[in-house]
Parts: sequence; C-alpha cells; structure tokens
Amino acid sequence: MILDGDCVKYSSIGKYGLYSDLKKMDVGQEKYSHHHYTHHPRSAISLITELGSESNAHGLAKIVTSSDTKRKVIWALMVIIGFTAATLQLSLLVRKYLQFQVVELSEIKDSMPVEFPSVTVCNIEPISWRKLRLLFENGEDTELMQWLNFTMRFKFGNQHPHLTSIRAFYENLGDEAKNISHELKDLLIHCQFNQEACSVENFTTSFDGNYFNCFTFNGGTPEKRLLMHATGPQNGLSLIVSLDNDEPPLGTYGVYNKDSNILHSAGMRLVVHAPNTMPSPVDHGFDIPPGYSSSIGLKAVLNTRLSQPYGNCTTDALIGMKYKNTFFSCLQVCKQHIIMKRCFCKSSALPEIVSGNVSFCGVIYNWKSILAELEGYTLGDEVCIKQLACEEQVLKELANDRSYEKTCQCYQPCYETTYQKSVSLSYWPLEFYQLHALQVFYGTDIKQNFMHEAFTFLSELANFSQLMKTRNDTRRENILKQSYTLSEKEKVQRASTLIRQNLLRLNIYLEDLSVVEYRQLPAYGLADLFADIGGTLGLWMGISVLTIMELMELIIRLFFLLLNSEKSMIGVNDKNDHLEISNNKGNVNVRAESAL
Repeated sequence: MILDGDCVKYSSIGKYGLYSDLKKMDVGQEKYSHHHYTHHPRSAISLITELGSESNAHGLAKIVTSSDTKRKVIWALMVIIGFTAATLQLSLLVRKYLQFQVVELSEIKDSMPVEFPSVTVCNIEPISWRKLRLLFENGEDTELMQWLNFTMRFKFGNQHPHLTSIRAFYENLGDEAKNISHELKDLLIHCQFNQEACSVENFTTSFDGNYFNCFTFNGGTPEKRLLMHATGPQNGLSLIVSLDNDEPPLGTYGVYNKDSNILHSAGMRLVVHAPNTMPSPVDHGFDIPPGYSSSIGLKAVLNTRLSQPYGNCTTDALIGMKYKNTFFSCLQVCKQHIIMKRCFCKSSALPEIVSGNVSFCGVIYNWKSILAELEGYTLGDEVCIKQLACEEQVLKELANDRSYEKTCQCYQPCYETTYQKSVSLSYWPLEFYQLHALQVFYGTDIKQNFMHEAFTFLSELANFSQLMKTRNDTRRENILKQSYTLSEKEKVQRASTLIRQNLLRLNIYLEDLSVVEYRQLPAYGLADLFADIGGTLGLWMGISVLTIMELMELIIRLFFLLLNSEKSMIGVNDKNDHLEISNNKGNVNVRAESAL
C-alpha cells in the first residue's frame, strides 16, 4: 500500500513536476519566439508596400492597395508612361538650361554723374601748308621734294594711287611727314571745358596713317575721370580751331587720289569714344566743316555683358596696346598681325605695332638710288612693290571674308560705354562779328598770321574816318545808310572767305544726364530650371519635395534593414555555435556517467 501510495504520490509529484517543466518549456518557447521576432524585422517588400500605400505620388498607392491584378497592371503601366514622359521633358529642360541663352534688358539710370568721353580731332588735310610754304621759300632740297620728283618720273601701275598718297609719303619719309604735319598749338585758338579754360596740355597726341597728327582731349589715365553733372554747350567742351588752310605756294599743286573717299577736303575729323580706348578716325569719325559752329549732343549708353558660361565677354586690355579692349580695335590689331605674318610687313592703315625690324609694306628702300643713278630703271619705267601687292590682296580678302575672326579670339568687353550723337550746324562766324572775333582770337599776334589780310580789310571798312575821306562825306549817318561799293564788297568777300575757310567752332556736350544701360541677364536660370522640374514631376507623377523625402526615408529604412539583418545573422550563428558546444558537452557528460 505504501509502495502503491508512494507510487501514486511519486506519480502525482512526477505529474506535477512534468507539468511544471512543460510550462517552463512553453514560457521559454514564447520568450524565444519573441526574441526571434525582435531581432528579425519585417522584410524589404513589406517596407516598400507600406510606404507605397502611404506615398503621395500618383499611381503608386493604387498599385499597392489594389486587390485586383488587372487593376495593378493598368496602374503600373500608367506609372511607367508618366515616368517616361517626365524623363523626356526633364531632359529637354536640362538641355535648354545648358544652352545658357541670354536676354537683354534696357534700364534708364538717373541721378548719377556721367563720364565725359574722349574727343579726338584730326585735321582732314594732314600737311600744314604754312610749313610747306616755308620749305619752298627756303629753297631746300628736302626729301619731300625728292620724293615728289620720284613719284612724277616713274610709273607704278595699279599701285600708283597708293604711292602718290599721304600714306606712302609717311611710309617712305616718316620723320619728314611728322615734321610738316599740324601741331596743336597752331590749330587750337580757344579751349573751354565745363566753364573753365583748357589748353594744349589737356590733349595727348597720336599718329594716324591717313591724318598724321591727331589730338585727344581726356585721353589720359583712367584714374582722372571727368564726371559731368550738367548738360548743354556751356558745360561741355568748346573748341575754336584754325585749320591753317593758307593758300598753297604759287606754282604748286597737290595730287588728287580719286580712290580716297576721306581726304582732299577741309575741316576736322572728329571721333567721340570711351576714355582710354583707341580712336579710329577713318572708321568711326565724322567731318566737321569750317565756317560753321557744330554742336554735338551726346547721350551715354552703357552695355553690360555676361561672361562664361552665358557669354564670352572679356575684361582684358588690348594686347600689345595701351588702350582698353574693344571688339573693333582687337580686330584691327588682328588684321595687322595677319599682314605681318603673311607679307612680312605692316600696313600704315592699321594700328601700328612695335615689332623688331618690320617695315611698312609700301616702302621702296632704294628709291633715292633709283632717282639719282637710275639703278636698273630708266625714266618712265614701272616700279612694282611685291609686299604692297601682298598687303592689298590680304586686306581685300579680309574685307570680303570674316572667317579670320575665329582665329583672332576677339570678344566684346564686359563693360562698355558708347555715346549716341546728334549733330547740328549753324553759319559761323557771322560777318558782323568777324573783325572783333579776329581781335579776340589772335590779338597782337595776328600780324604774323596769314589771317592778317582779312583783318586789314575789315579794319579799313570799320574805320569811319577812312571811309569819310574815301567818300568825301563827313556825315556818319549817310555812311551807315549806304551799302558797300564794288571794291569794298570784294574786300569783305575776300576777308569772309579767308575766315570761314579756316575757322570753325566745335561744341561737344551731354544733352541728357540719364544713362541708358543695356544689361544681359540669363534667359533661363537655375531657379527657372528647378521650377520647371517641379512642375513637370507634379504634372506627370505628382512628385514634390515631400515625395522625395519619402523616397529618402525608404532608402534609409532599407539600409537599416540590411544592417540589422547582417547583425541578426551574426547573432544566430553565434547562438547555434553555443548550443552545439553545449550539446557536445552534455553528450560527453552522459557518456562519462554511463561509463561510471
């Protein structure tokens, strides 16, 4: 009984003990299952499905949440079509941005000082007849006389117009040409700028192959800027110039070159250009005739251009020159380099570049020997210059084909000031004021000037005492009522002609202080690109910045999922290794007990 009871009791204890052990095993199993779940998050597909159902992008939620397979396929096709269309349109937008197109806007700027331009004047007649007369009077056998004799004794074929021109005179007799050219002290009678007196010291001298000496006002350094705060002729630059058009020596005459469209006239060649830029009288100048008061009203125009990648403007100076860069002056210098490279000489019609022993193309090196000893020639023979023929051919090619500009690498300046001009003329000086004008302009020096003849005639006609004796009339009122006699009219006409052939007045001023600025701006900027990208993505796929953030969230969560999966795999492998070692140890212990 006891055994049975014990057996029953043992059985009962064993029963409860077994139940307790099973319960512990169930709890452990639950803990293991929970531990296994926490270390193994949901799969990547479940994350994509979750975020796809919550996404604001059009169509993605329909694909994820639809239970019908056909509906999933249709929405998937729609999303693919939208993505393709958006990609094509985005590529066009990027291509449009990379073209870097520009637009030009105009803006009127007020309440700011305006910089006064540089003003370059050249006498259209390069040679001073007064100096030429002195040479003839002295009877010197100068190089000029020898050159004129040489040009008359020989023929030059197609090169005859050039070799009898002013340019050829300078090319072959450089120093002599400069010696008989005009000087500013002989030309400038009166100078006034902004109601203050100016003088020869305010001008700089340059040399041009067609006009010889030219004179520039405000041609100094960029630091000395002349800023204007007022308009009108009284506040600008006013010049009174004597052209020195004295009568040529008796028995002499000049050679008229019909191929020249700029010479053989009287007046001044005027160039208005930005300060510290190279003047080009032939291309950018205009004529101011004598006997008139010329008013040139200016209006400043500012051009602001974009550099790379929108444009190719430059801020560099003109290579090899002391001037600022302009597109035209750069091309002129480039032409000179092309001629020097192809013809081994330089042209007097282009900017002169200081370079070694390169001479002008129109030089005849042995013309004095030919004239004196007729070396290899006889009188009347034709003289041909190969380098001059090369220059003429190259200039003709460059004038008809602009492909050379690609090799010149000339670009527009990023900041350039130009001036719009309006010109008006008035008869000047009126005969009624001519006598006093001569007294004011020349003073006592008029006795040594060729204008003394006109002054003498007008003085006689203005002297009432002399008129009373000549006309035998003591009544002043009668003389005032009478007109000039024939001889008196001839004197007046002669004096007036002499004055008006030589004198001119030039007024250059700002007619408006408003500056018109033409400014380049990007036609399609980065902000426009982003706006169009947003509109394209919103139109075709409903994607915004927040949608992109959702995509970034998905990427981050997938990254952490991958990272946790790798850690979980490492943890499971370690645990399996531990269990295997424990099992091995248990087996060893059981075997040991069995052996005992």
